[in-house]
Amino acid sequence: MISKIKYKLKLCICSLVIAGILLITQSTLASTLVHKDDSMTQTLFSTTKPQCIGRYLIDVPGSFNNILKDMVFIDEFKIESQRLYRPSFEQRIQLREKELYDSTNKPGNDSIDGPFLKEVIRLPDEKGVIFDRNEPGTPDSYRQLEAHVYSGMTAFVITADIRDYSAPKNKERKSEYLSLGFTEAQSNTKPVILSAMRSLISRLSGRKDDEIPVDKGVCIPDGFIKDNGGIQKEKLTFRYVNDDFSFGMKIDNTIKKSDDTFFSRSDNINESAHSLGKQTIRKNELSPGGIPSQEWLFRGVQSLSDEGDKTAPLYSFILFSNESIAAPNKPWTNVELSSIYKNTRYSEAQMVEIWDKLVSTIRYRPNAY
Repeated sequence: MISKIKYKLKLCICSLVIAGILLITQSTLASTLVHKDDSMTQTLFSTTKPQCIGRYLIDVPGSFNNILKDMVFIDEFKIESQRLYRPSFEQRIQLREKELYDSTNKPGNDSIDGPFLKEVIRLPDEKGVIFDRNEPGTPDSYRQLEAHVYSGMTAFVITADIRDYSAPKNKERKSEYLSLGFTEAQSNTKPVILSAMRSLISRLSGRKDDEIPVDKGVCIPDGFIKDNGGIQKEKLTFRYVNDDFSFGMKIDNTIKKSDDTFFSRSDNINESAHSLGKQTIRKNELSPGGIPSQEWLFRGVQSLSDEGDKTAPLYSFILFSNESIAAPNKPWTNVELSSIYKNTRYSEAQMVEIWDKLVSTIRYRPNAY
């Protein structure tokens, strides 16, 4: 009897020891995983840099670089930018002018629609050039102004469409156009648009990626457009991409305020998310930098191969700002983080932490307006 009691006591003690070892092991493992999670996000944000996007500021990891250089639309102008050395810029202009000139003087060109290079306008101080040209095979009454501008180690290409019925050969077309109720100024938009382009160029300057302007105006990739006292239309998109996710910010000050906000569309969004196998991680109202916003964070699963035999987590985090109060000085804004087509190394908790770190730093740039 005593032997049995001793045996059971030994078993009990052994069980307690094993349980303690397992508890310590699990605790240590959990601690290690948490430390690993912390280490990965801390590494990503070990250095940060401010980014001026439109009229906003946001702090991003030092490894982030905007990849979109051609998604800027100011009034009727599209602007592309590229950091470039001056000799390369000058060579670009020479090659482009030769290309347009050769196209204009190519044998067999349709004389009715030519010339394809209507005018070359040299900008003062060797700042660049403006080409007035049309595409081969298109009427020269519908053309494009194409400006090549250099400032602050940045080369800009600015384009805008124009209408011009002023040539004698377009007399009949012009009469038909005016008979429809259009004005003389509308029959030739080149003078107005060229003047506006010159004004834009005079206010445009290049800047470094992390340089924050102090004047009133709008930041574009590698550049800044100083305000001229008026209200201009501004549409622009920045996007940062790495091996694990993409992060983007889109701004449009032409969208008017509306009661049709992100959350008011919840039924349709829920239905769409459900059909795609997505679940909600978090749905929340917040005000980073005092900017009224709504966020919705989704998780799901995605296929990374055509056969569907390789899958990975899919994270899609979305935020809309200023929807109900949108105005030129409170622009409609969309922010997204997504791991689509990426086999991200980050866990769900890490992705949410990265999102929170980024979104929490969004604010208006001082003296932006």
